[in-house]
Amino acid sequence: MNEFIKTLTEQIRCVKAREGVAREVSDHILDQAAAYEESGMEHDKAVEMAVHEMGDPVEIGVSLDRIHRPQTNWKLLLITFVLTMAGLLVMYSIYGLSTIVSRQCVFTAAGLAVILAVNFIDYSVIGRFGYLAYILMTAVFFIGQHTLQSVNGRVPALAILVYLYAPVFAGILYRMRGGSYGAVIKGIGLIFLTSYLCVKFGSSAVIGLNMFLVLLILLFVAVRKNMFQVKRKTATCLTVLAGMLPFFMLFLTLLVPGGGFRKERILAFFHRKEYRQTVGYVYGAIDAILGNLRVVGQGNETVYTASEVVEGNNLILLRLMHQYGLITGIVLLLLFAVFAVGVMKIVQSQKNQLGMLVSASCFLVFVVNCFEGILVNLGLCPMTSVTIPFITFGGSAALVYSVLIGLILSVHRYEKIISPAARIQRPRWHLRVNLEKDSGSDQDYTLAAKSVK
Repeated sequence: MNEFIKTLTEQIRCVKAREGVAREVSDHILDQAAAYEESGMEHDKAVEMAVHEMGDPVEIGVSLDRIHRPQTNWKLLLITFVLTMAGLLVMYSIYGLSTIVSRQCVFTAAGLAVILAVNFIDYSVIGRFGYLAYILMTAVFFIGQHTLQSVNGRVPALAILVYLYAPVFAGILYRMRGGSYGAVIKGIGLIFLTSYLCVKFGSSAVIGLNMFLVLLILLFVAVRKNMFQVKRKTATCLTVLAGMLPFFMLFLTLLVPGGGFRKERILAFFHRKEYRQTVGYVYGAIDAILGNLRVVGQGNETVYTASEVVEGNNLILLRLMHQYGLITGIVLLLLFAVFAVGVMKIVQSQKNQLGMLVSASCFLVFVVNCFEGILVNLGLCPMTSVTIPFITFGGSAALVYSVLIGLILSVHRYEKIISPAARIQRPRWHLRVNLEKDSGSDQDYTLAAKSVK
């Protein structure tokens, strides 16, 4: 049997797939041999018969090689490249050949290199070293908060880097699978801790709320996929109740007098006329710009200076549409939709739980940031700093989104490779016990045990 398996696995070019395939074939042979043994055949003869029935090991190995090998999602790579180039074109069309665009070209080239590098890394390391990665990231962010250059008490780089907590949380969640209600509660506690760290390092309650939503959805999916030994309805209710807590606290904050500038900005969104002369002026400006857009070409001028309002609030999508027409925004949104559909297909095709969680975490970060950015640009969400993938300039944004895209591609790349670490090991030794009645007495029994490999 060993020689048969060795010959078979030598035909498989992907080294990582060989051990998993060997175990699968070995288990199949031993199961078939056990069936022959039950019919009275000796163990060695049964194994020999099972191996013979498998067929030609070379032919089988070649067939398995076509299945269990890395795969590249060229379509997603292409749409990623197109979106990246579109982002550079958007920045160039607005800012010209400025320092911002020149630097962004360097960041973009580095980002594409990161995508390709992460694509070749086995994403399962996140499942093995999730806790360690979480601790190291927290330590690095803590040091960065006190050493990196800050703007108005905030480190801009950390405001986007904290989104890397999402795939790490997915790896930790995978490690907790099979647990009971304690594991679910632990997951909820980790969600609140991570959200707090995101608020602390990113200096933004919105970022913390975004991460809370992403991680909560991951836990919800894990519960619905029966990854925990709990009653699904009960665990679902527990997760939903935990998810309502931050929004309930936000509602109470709006009711309590005081609250400072942040509360005033939220109230200005709901009461635009009342605050139109103060912090609510930006919503009037956005409404005026949107009302004067053209399908093609630059929009009509308004009482508001579009470039000042848009640039001061990082509303690059709104400025693009004002400068070149509504059609440019529609084309960009269609590209985002194609990208999202491609990633969603990867998430839905995952049978491996770790692959599903990691790809889902990356997908959710993209969706939340895109959706929030679009709503802010259209004046449908309270004003806040946004980082829309591909069109937000900065090295940190390029790095984070490149890592997330690389992880998605890595999940797809290793989708059909059997992971031995993810399998439940079957025992190689079986203890067969026979209880026989002694023919000379009604009370005496003989216990016979046989160990079979």
